[in-house]
Amino acid sequence: MTRATLTRTALYGGGAVAAVIACLVALAAGSIIGVPVMIAVALGAIAFTVILLLPTDWLPAAALVVFLVVPRVALNINDIISTVSPSLLVIVLWYVKNWAGSRRARREGRPPEPVSVWAKILVVLLLLWIAVLLLYRGPRLTSLAWTFAFVVLCLAILFVPHAARAIRNLQTTFLWSAAIMAVYCALEYVAGSNFVFERVNALVSTEPLQHWSVYRAYGSLGHPLYAGLFFAMAFAIAFGRRFSGGGNRNLVFAALSMLGVVLTVSRSSVGAVAVAAGIIILPNLVRRSSLSPAFRGFLALLVVGGVYAITQASAFQDRLGSDEAQGSTDARNAVFDLSMVTAQAYDWLGAGPAMALTAAAPFNPNAVIIESAYLQILISLGIPGLVLIGLLVAGGALRAIRAGAYAGLGAIVAFCANAAFFNILESSRPSLILLGFALLMAWRENPALPAGGAALDQDPLTAVAAPLPEPASAGPRTSRGL
Repeated sequence: MTRATLTRTALYGGGAVAAVIACLVALAAGSIIGVPVMIAVALGAIAFTVILLLPTDWLPAAALVVFLVVPRVALNINDIISTVSPSLLVIVLWYVKNWAGSRRARREGRPPEPVSVWAKILVVLLLLWIAVLLLYRGPRLTSLAWTFAFVVLCLAILFVPHAARAIRNLQTTFLWSAAIMAVYCALEYVAGSNFVFERVNALVSTEPLQHWSVYRAYGSLGHPLYAGLFFAMAFAIAFGRRFSGGGNRNLVFAALSMLGVVLTVSRSSVGAVAVAAGIIILPNLVRRSSLSPAFRGFLALLVVGGVYAITQASAFQDRLGSDEAQGSTDARNAVFDLSMVTAQAYDWLGAGPAMALTAAAPFNPNAVIIESAYLQILISLGIPGLVLIGLLVAGGALRAIRAGAYAGLGAIVAFCANAAFFNILESSRPSLILLGFALLMAWRENPALPAGGAALDQDPLTAVAAPLPEPASAGPRTSRGL
């Protein structure tokens, strides 16, 4: 029996044992908590066993599906589930199987794909700064839990040996999931009720979700802002793939994702769509592209017209003119002053990972939510942490532009534009996976390489998009410079 076979047997056997244990725990919990929880845990164990048998390159796509299917509010039952979420477990499984299979891939002529030295430097510096804060401010449980989720979902994901196939599968799954979710949200909006996930939300939360002047669809993601972020990223991926040489079918996915954004009635998501589309189009105006200048101009006008039409829709006009929308805007303006005072109180060095709300409490008698991921990071990780995360994001965007990876560029821009206006980074640890996927696509996608992997010797940050290599001939193999 080969080592690879032993590794697979151990993984499958361990998964089966874990499934049996989870079912036993579910039976025990069912007598205490109730039958619905027991059924949910049992189904989760079965689903995880099925995921364990998936090909390695489909595991990130499976993690995305798990993230979308498992209601976000259900993960807030306790701190452990919120940190070690089902989607995080799938990502960890991908790491294990990817590293375990790297030796076999090398034998098959697929060496590990290169990771930019700049990404390595920025990640190491960020980890060192987080470690300093944990030691200096004290290793609080909240800080440790957030750090674990952030490292696993957002940083470690950049260093898997083989990511090319997984990225393509992830993007495809992203688009089909957005299309399905958009159809569901359309039905939800027409019905004026989330007829599936409302019942799940009621099991774990007594707080009514819909308190706005208009109905806002949210699908399975528990809140319109999270749904709007997902749809904005899906739009950017589809739009970027079209500029990277994909077919017109990507424009259909972009249109469906735009519909999803409309149904969430999220102003920040509409802005993210416009910014992402603009950032994707701009490099294509000054560099060679598979699209004609006329078609590029047509797409630009189409996006501008679409965004304008969305803002003129009755739902958006009603929300823009409502008192609660004005109150939300006023609260976000007040949050800036609160964040500056709090950050200064900690000498601009940070109060510790995920400690923004706690640190701001003495200066926040009205318990205003810090509705900006960047202000959260400023308070928690200080100016050094904010700068390092900004450089990691900007470096990924620059690398994506140079490599012609416009889907990854769009994803990272859409996430960052959205994150400026709500508290995603610290308030929902499972949702960190979206940032991780955006960073993965920005830093590691390369449309100029075959899906089987990469054999580039140069740093990916300086790699420029090139035509696909010629198919290998059937004759003797010869050495070719790269």
